[in-house]
Amino acid sequence: MPRGWRYGAVVSKKRRSRQTRRYTTRPSPPAPAAPKRSAWRRVSGRGVRRPAWPWIATVAAVVVAGTALVIASSGSSSSSAGGSTGPLLASTASFDSAGTQPVDGIQCQRGEQVLFHIHSHLAVFVNGQQRTIPLGIGIAPPRQVESGVAFGGTCFYWLHSHTPDGVIHLESPTRRSYTLGDYFDIWHQPLSPTQVGPAAGPVTAYRNGIRLTGDPRDISLGNHTLVQLDVGKDVPPRSYSFESGL
Repeated sequence: MPRGWRYGAVVSKKRRSRQTRRYTTRPSPPAPAAPKRSAWRRVSGRGVRRPAWPWIATVAAVVVAGTALVIASSGSSSSSAGGSTGPLLASTASFDSAGTQPVDGIQCQRGEQVLFHIHSHLAVFVNGQQRTIPLGIGIAPPRQVESGVAFGGTCFYWLHSHTPDGVIHLESPTRRSYTLGDYFDIWHQPLSPTQVGPAAGPVTAYRNGIRLTGDPRDISLGNHTLVQLDVGKDVPPRSYSFESGL
């Protein structure tokens, strides 16, 4: 036995070593990294990998197109209310060159009159095709026009049109009756049972969906009155919705 060797000391060291190994906390292994999602997909049964991003691009394109369609539809709805409806029935050239003298007792005044302020609508069909009633009837030139609306001119007759959609503005300083003949006289266009402006032929007239007989010049204009004149082919009366505020 070597000198200075102690059995008890060796046993004690071995025990402490085992205890140290037993109670020492081992570091936890690192968590496995989440697998990266591939931008490719495997086509079932063929072993061919196909990119997933074209589907994402397609969905995005559909969403964008749908949004654009909604915006366009909203915009078209707003503009169509004041937009043209077909070939022009007649221009305002005759009116523009006629001066600003009173017509049928109706004056042309610098400001629009609001004591008696109502709106009617005129639709004209020639052989089944709707024609556009121009803007600027009853608004003496030079006119100020912006976004398809005539908002200014030398003066305003009490019957006039701001937009090419057939809406007739009746803005008078006195309460009195007005007829479709008054409007055509201001426009300097003929109107009779056989002619509407330059369009000639038998004329069928409707007022608020009711067929009339007699001279279309005598058709009275009231608040939200719907007038339809058919030259040649008879067209069933069409409805019209006035914009909010009219």
